[in-house]
Amino acid sequence: MNLNRRQWMIGSAAGLAAMGIVRPTWAQETEASATGVPYVKKDQINGGNPIKLTYWEWVATRGEYEKRWAQEYQDMYPNVEIEVVMQPWESYFQALASNVPAGNPTLYHMHTSRASQFCDAKLMDPMPETVADQDYLKANWVGFTEGALSCDDGSNHYLPMGTQLPILLINTDMWKEAGLTDADLPKSWEQLRQAAIKLTKRDGRGRITVAGLNMIPQEYLQNAVYQLGRYLFTADAKHVQVVNPEYKQAVQYFSDLMHVDKVFDPALVELQWNSFLGQTAAMYIGFSWVVGSVRPLSGEMGWIGIPMPTPTGKFAPAYGNMRFPVEAVVNPYAPEDAKAVAWDFWHYTYSRPNNVLNDMAINNGFVPAYNPVLDAAAVTEDQVLGSLAPTMEYGIISDVPDPIRDEQTQLLEQVILDPSNLDAKLADAEKKMNSVLAQRESWPILERRYKHDDLMIPNQP
Repeated sequence: MNLNRRQWMIGSAAGLAAMGIVRPTWAQETEASATGVPYVKKDQINGGNPIKLTYWEWVATRGEYEKRWAQEYQDMYPNVEIEVVMQPWESYFQALASNVPAGNPTLYHMHTSRASQFCDAKLMDPMPETVADQDYLKANWVGFTEGALSCDDGSNHYLPMGTQLPILLINTDMWKEAGLTDADLPKSWEQLRQAAIKLTKRDGRGRITVAGLNMIPQEYLQNAVYQLGRYLFTADAKHVQVVNPEYKQAVQYFSDLMHVDKVFDPALVELQWNSFLGQTAAMYIGFSWVVGSVRPLSGEMGWIGIPMPTPTGKFAPAYGNMRFPVEAVVNPYAPEDAKAVAWDFWHYTYSRPNNVLNDMAINNGFVPAYNPVLDAAAVTEDQVLGSLAPTMEYGIISDVPDPIRDEQTQLLEQVILDPSNLDAKLADAEKKMNSVLAQRESWPILERRYKHDDLMIPNQP
């Protein structure tokens, strides 16, 4: 079967070995270079002189394969040492902003939510032509042609790990225990509400012991607004759209789940997907990256991943946000010799299609962003893939800037504490978000490039 990007969406495997994937050695890999520039092993690197690179990361599971990548490179060039250094997420980008200008780390894992800040501050070294063919990237990787991976000046600095979309995880053991069947799998918001009510368990004092549903509220919100046909920003990306019926409907639904139906426990929000793994939440709404964390840790727990329900049960006018988690970048302030070796390591690592398919995508629960590997068996035989496949057609490529996410989170935190005076809360949130947008002349907001713009609410500002 010859697949295209609009046909498939995947989750990750419990582990590559468990999926029957055998990792070819470097000598066995005969596919074209994934960067468009073949990697050629050198007789020596850095003149054979000892050199050490540091590589910052915040996700432990990624750190595991990054250490393997480093070891493979060090085996070729014994004079090179690459230290993968784990950093806490909470202070990760603050630490980078202060350390990068001093030349350390040499490489670091990036996140597109911080792209504007790091592009403006010139904290990422642009890809040299010697490691990646920009025309090849546009022709063979999703995200480059759409402009989702570039700075305002058009420069590119990283590759996408894959693509991700909203997902609903369901504990099938709890589902059956509640007397629910496949026919009850929720497609609409109302069906989700009814299922969550049936799945919620309470103790003798009425306290929730198992929440019917948990989520990261902000991630729910941005997708829910899109599903209602409303863009999050104005066409010029200078203002947000918060004071409108659709945004209010999305927030009201969230509020009702908590304050009316009482199926959502705010104490579980901080646990995120761990509440699902710990079986204190029967369902969980998130982005599909969570599959890469749930699969290897779920043990004997039965579960499935299906599309996040929509207001009507249909994917049109929009299903939600399609995002691009990204890989490592090179520090432009690193010493020239270290920077040269870092780019060579980058080239060696990302030119290998098996790294792109197995480590970057499948291991993390993403559909590969590199089109030539889309028809791999590991992609076509996945349960989550089959469920999410049709949603990609209605995914809106964009990324909400971190400062706006923070304001959306604060809005929903206020609703959790007090559901009253929603109109005033929305007006105040809109004012704060607009103030955030005014801090930059432009933002990389791409939502109006949505291929089904004609299905969205017409005449939006």
